[in-house]
Amino acid sequence: MKGKAIRIVMALLLILCLAASVSAKEIIVLSQFPLSGPLGALPEIGWGYIDGMNWLNKEGGGVNGKPIKWFMEDMRYTPNVEVANFTKFTSQHGRDEFLMASGYITGGIIALAEKVNKEEKIPWIDGSYSTEMFEAVGGQAKYPYYYSMGATYAPQMKILVKWILDNHKGPGKARIGFVYSPTAYGRDGTPQAIAYAKEKGLDVVAEIEYPYTATAATNECMTLRKAKAQYVIYHGYTGTMGATAIFFKTAKQVIPETQLMGTAYMGGRFPILLMGEAYDGFIGAYCNPFYDAVPRSATPMDNAWVKMVHEFAQKYRGEEYKKDIQGGGIKDITLYEIGLRYAFMIHKALVEADKAGDLSRDGVRKALDSLVWDFKGMFGGKTFSFKSHSIPMLRLYRAKVKLVAMGDKKVPTGLQAPITDWINTDEVKW
Repeated sequence: MKGKAIRIVMALLLILCLAASVSAKEIIVLSQFPLSGPLGALPEIGWGYIDGMNWLNKEGGGVNGKPIKWFMEDMRYTPNVEVANFTKFTSQHGRDEFLMASGYITGGIIALAEKVNKEEKIPWIDGSYSTEMFEAVGGQAKYPYYYSMGATYAPQMKILVKWILDNHKGPGKARIGFVYSPTAYGRDGTPQAIAYAKEKGLDVVAEIEYPYTATAATNECMTLRKAKAQYVIYHGYTGTMGATAIFFKTAKQVIPETQLMGTAYMGGRFPILLMGEAYDGFIGAYCNPFYDAVPRSATPMDNAWVKMVHEFAQKYRGEEYKKDIQGGGIKDITLYEIGLRYAFMIHKALVEADKAGDLSRDGVRKALDSLVWDFKGMFGGKTFSFKSHSIPMLRLYRAKVKLVAMGDKKVPTGLQAPITDWINTDEVKW
């Protein structure tokens, strides 16, 4: 009789355990990054994401003790690939478990807008700074599940215009030229910045489309010279492009006194290596701190987040960190940081939703909408609110580059030094 009772109890316990395992839902997230493709191989982004998610699940405690089941895909800088990956993923995982997704380019989120915001209703973190998608006025109403990891392009350019307003010296109005790529990226935010400059009484003396495929920039720079442009806002490019190097080196010869300025993707370490002294003095409006000087040992570590990123890379990617720009190395810590940043943002959103007792897609959206955070000290202790669906923080940096003799040749060294404090664009009185 006693043995029978024990067997009954054991059977009941087994049933309860099975029921618990069936009812326990997984916490699933999908992230997509350009790890290869048209603009080159960027495995560092993936390394940062992998290291971040692994750390958060272990030392970071997961989501209040619950592990995150994370997936990472290479979207190859191609919107169609990003769309296909996400569509496949939604067909394989239920809405009650697949709680967050992330992507990287504007083309992808435009193509997925209907599916993400109306069909799936899933919070989506993105590297796009699209003015249309994330502008405080109107963006959230159309795209309630999209969130950007930085300030949009319009305030990036407008803050440069504002800096000119506050710092221009000499007789007469400041004379500004705009150079932008003939792409959706290049035209994003440019009309708003031009209108803002004119509204403030500045002279917009040139508006020039300069193609990605350019092999010369003499005509563009001569146009700026004839227009007597004192400032040029260069937008819609990256600091790693051949066309950018051609423009900057030509500008150094043709309009050496003109102040060159630009937006987020013009920053980082690569422009120093690629353009050398032609990049010296450039002023950029960046959404994140400067991460990686040349040489790496010269990187300022006064920012808590920057310091943590370097410590992560040294601990988990020690060999790659030491190799630096050599084959198989971390070419720019900024790339590694991108993956790490996504991991910590995803973790923060899930933790806050769980604390609120609503670990669901809608609960994550509510957590993001109400999030006020300093992002581990990324902004010098300042906090931001995600109410505008973008992280509205900007800081202006000036490039300091010089050539140093190394053997029989000269190599560029330098960094980008802040010239303003962190600016919350949601609080700027334009």
